[in-house]
Amino acid sequence: MVTEGPSTAGEDTSVELDLVRESARDFLAGRGDKDSIEDLAAMDWTSLLVDESAGGAGWRPVEAAVVAEELGRSGDRSAWLGVTVAAAALDTAPSEIREKWLGPLMGGSAVAGVAVAGDVVRLIRGDRADLLITLGPDGVVLTELACAARRVDEDLLDVARPAWRIETAHAATTAIGSPERAELLLALSRLLLSADSVGAVSTTFARLTAYLKDRKAFDAPIASFQAIQHRLVEVLVFEVKARAAVMKAARAAASGGGSETVKAATVAHAFVADKATAAVDECMQLSGGIGFTWEYPLHNELRRVFTNAALLGTARSARAGLAQAAGW
Repeated sequence: MVTEGPSTAGEDTSVELDLVRESARDFLAGRGDKDSIEDLAAMDWTSLLVDESAGGAGWRPVEAAVVAEELGRSGDRSAWLGVTVAAAALDTAPSEIREKWLGPLMGGSAVAGVAVAGDVVRLIRGDRADLLITLGPDGVVLTELACAARRVDEDLLDVARPAWRIETAHAATTAIGSPERAELLLALSRLLLSADSVGAVSTTFARLTAYLKDRKAFDAPIASFQAIQHRLVEVLVFEVKARAAVMKAARAAASGGGSETVKAATVAHAFVADKATAAVDECMQLSGGIGFTWEYPLHNELRRVFTNAALLGTARSARAGLAQAAGW
């Protein structure tokens, strides 16, 4: 559960966030069904971006980023990100739409996805999605997916958490937010997706270091070799820098959003999307032969960060957006 009161950039102390992180990690470690959204809703995690007046936990992007990282660390397979951002989008939607969908989303009985606007979009758990929120120059647009054509996205390789392609060209849509609101929600979606990737990198790195401390070569732990230590430090530096970039963007969002949030979130997304796959691949190389086996879980983290890097735009598109905003 989250604590009462809105989060702001100045209020979220490291101690409070550590408590959120520890409680989330403990809960997820004992969780059985990693596909379920209902148990995450019971923790109030689907309402972290919904105003208290609408029954939510308040605008809490910092806590949401911490939860997203822990979900990535645990290998969660649910549609948490899509449901949480969709609930935030519906918070400012017309009353009849809000009354129909906001309660079911926060309660975990409805599933939603969020995507960059287009005729064909990619969604995690798209086979279960009841509605879609697209974000683009036309604003925030809601599409009900009862009759939408869907197929597994074979270009992305996540077998534990498959992505689906959803065709929206002929679906009925409803505009529920302005282009400015869409820009903010897309930035927030990207920073939460980046936090998920940071969590996947973190659990991979922790498993690797434990393995290298136990595994011996020439009667010495492999982790004691200087060449290995240098490569481990490079992965650790990426993890720390990536988490810092994500949390900076989350605190900017907690302070009120606007252009600074969009810029910080785009920077985080560009950095993490560009480097996370290489970081997990480095962990695979350092794991030796076991890192390439199907039974070892590392390939799931590699597939996860690879998929995340393509879901809401690529690192290249993020850098292009930053260049355009700067007038280059």
